Amino acid sequence: MSLNDISLTAGMRNNLVSLQQTVTLLDRTQQRLSTGKKVNSALDNPINYFAAQGHMSRAADIASYKDGMAEAVQTIQVANQGITSLQGMIEAARSLAQSALAANPNQIGFTLSGVTSGDVVTVGGVAYTGVQSNASGLTQFNTTDADGNKLTQEEIAANLTAKINANNENGTYGDIKAVNSGSLITLHSATSDKAISDTSVVAGVSGHQTIDTSVTSARKDLAVQYENLLTQIDTLASTAGYKGTNLLGKDTLSVQFEGGALTVTGFSATASDLGVNTSGAATSTFGSANKWAIAKDINTDLVNIDKGLAKLQSEASKLSSSLSIINIQQDFSTQKINLLTQGANQLTAADTNEEGANMLMLQTRQSLGTTALSLSSQAAQSVLRLFA
Repeated sequence: MSLNDISLTAGMRNNLVSLQQTVTLLDRTQQRLSTGKKVNSALDNPINYFAAQGHMSRAADIASYKDGMAEAVQTIQVANQGITSLQGMIEAARSLAQSALAANPNQIGFTLSGVTSGDVVTVGGVAYTGVQSNASGLTQFNTTDADGNKLTQEEIAANLTAKINANNENGTYGDIKAVNSGSLITLHSATSDKAISDTSVVAGVSGHQTIDTSVTSARKDLAVQYENLLTQIDTLASTAGYKGTNLLGKDTLSVQFEGGALTVTGFSATASDLGVNTSGAATSTFGSANKWAIAKDINTDLVNIDKGLAKLQSEASKLSSSLSIINIQQDFSTQKINLLTQGANQLTAADTNEEGANMLMLQTRQSLGTTALSLSSQAAQSVLRLFA
């Protein structure tokens, strides 16, 4: 419809325009009240709209970093709990070692097999050499009789036993008593605070070896328990991961922050890497079946246990430092999100009190505008009364 199709008086047209403007303002105010925002699109205020969008976009990015930080905290906490459990296991291992050290002294047996003239048997760090019927001093033992006839292993064992005990009486290596039964020589520690020293046969001829050793005390059972505990340490270390990241398995964890990152480096918490199984129990000269046969092996283990605990404490301190950094970043990120959200709201949020007052005023203006338009039309209506 053309604007010129209907002619309105100047007063009516002015009132109509004013009423239309009032309706437009009413619509805008109603939208602000319903959305709580005074800037709902770029048309309302381009500068504020896009600035607020930038704030909210940045806040969303930071929120995604916070999710990663929360997962990182869980990963470190699992690792820390693993360290605590490992410390408990190693302390239990210490108790076993101390119990073994306090147990009754060991008996260590070794059997002579094929020992002949020229062979060397080392007992307690003292080397005993087999000679032919002319043994002299405390470090030689006869392997033949006076006529040059070869002695049996039992007779050789008796000769060696006598020399071991003679050295013991001479104060060479502590309170050890040797007893032979056939070709088996058994060493006894006379007092509980003395260690039975290392014993080995160094073959002078191929095949001349110590063929039998045994630990006849409670220490053997305690050593087995110790080894089983080391296996449990390895198992725990291998299962201390979270969402595929195991900081006790040398994995690394990358934690992203806004504008930076933190790399948390894990470590291997197996018994071997902690050093608690590279011990006397594992390196005893009496073989893996007879660990803790001598007190010095147990003391070596106790030293290694202290080293393992110290390493766990050091690694726990590093994880604690990383956790503190992540927690600080989490708190800072939360504050940044709040500030960005507040900034966006200040640019776009509507003042509901002000908009409510505007609504009341606009409704009044609309009512008055309608009344004014009605009054403006009365001049035209008076013409109708001429035809009445």
